[in-house]
Amino acid sequence: MSFSHRFLVYLALFALGLYAQIAQALLIRESLVVFYGNDISLGVFFGSWLLWVAVGSVSVIWLRQRHWVEHPSTLLRRLFSALPVVLVLQVLTSRSIRLFLDVPASELIPLGELFASLLLITLPTSLGVGLAFPLACKALVNGEGHRYGENVTSDARVGGVSRLYIVDALGALLGAVLFTFVLLEWAGVWRSLGIVAALMGVIAVMLHGAAGGSRLSAWSLVLAGLVLAATPLGGTVDRATERLRFSILQPGLELVDTVETRYGHINIARLGSQISVIEDGRIITSFPDREAVQQEAAYYAAQAPDAERALVFGGLASGLVTELLRYPLKQVDVVVEDRYAFERLRSYLPAETREALQLSLIHISEPTRLNSTSRMPSSA
Repeated sequence: MSFSHRFLVYLALFALGLYAQIAQALLIRESLVVFYGNDISLGVFFGSWLLWVAVGSVSVIWLRQRHWVEHPSTLLRRLFSALPVVLVLQVLTSRSIRLFLDVPASELIPLGELFASLLLITLPTSLGVGLAFPLACKALVNGEGHRYGENVTSDARVGGVSRLYIVDALGALLGAVLFTFVLLEWAGVWRSLGIVAALMGVIAVMLHGAAGGSRLSAWSLVLAGLVLAATPLGGTVDRATERLRFSILQPGLELVDTVETRYGHINIARLGSQISVIEDGRIITSFPDREAVQQEAAYYAAQAPDAERALVFGGLASGLVTELLRYPLKQVDVVVEDRYAFERLRSYLPAETREALQLSLIHISEPTRLNSTSRMPSSA
């Protein structure tokens, strides 16, 4: 194995780590929405993911005498070409999974069906990732044998595998950073899928070039990924599948807007004159509801009748902050979980709330930027 081929194995594992982290994050977010933010689904997801990774890795050991394990380069190339396509199918399955379950909208899925659904949703990618790592280790060891003859020491093999693990972890770290701070908010789900598909296709092309054989499937994947990422097709597919999922989860509501942020998935929906904010599948607030907000503001004011400042966590959408201004407060510090999502929501707020936000006594900040002077004992 030439140095360039060994370098390709390391590069492939770096790309695999990046892909696996982005795929895992995407599927977690999709499952949280379709299961209404059920925390149990997180534990089931990670358990299912680790189970299939283990099954994939152990399978290579069990079948180590097979030709595709003895000569792993071919299967490794095919995995890199297949994994992005499989991820697209997994996202589609996640968004439509409730169509196949006998569970009414707005009802939590029973544990048995929840386990079965997540075992199915996580299977393809996690199994492929589990297969790919030991195959890459085998490819690296085989290459070292060709390079130095058959006298490859155990230390050399362990060192090569250790470096592969480090490279894979670095790829996962970069994937997490890119997905959280760049891809999700700037590209969205489907354009992110296109970018990942193009990257994996490029790696598959390079692996084909090192070992020979047709590169048609790999180039096709690169082209499909670029079309999805760089043309209006990505946005069109995203909107269509979002509308499908929303109609399944919230029948009767009209989808007005969708916001993907690093903190969660936000839908803004309308029913008549009422606007609802839906986070990870759950309705967290609806407005206007003037009577309920008046009672809430009166309760908080009664707790500290002489308060001059108030610290409010949320409450903008419901109108709580506007109602608090009817009391003798000199300053209201409002903490919003996600400033980006709030700015998208601002245009849907009632006119009186939008006018109140222009007042100098209202200060809006995110939790990470909340200064100590805003933490008042007389808070609402």
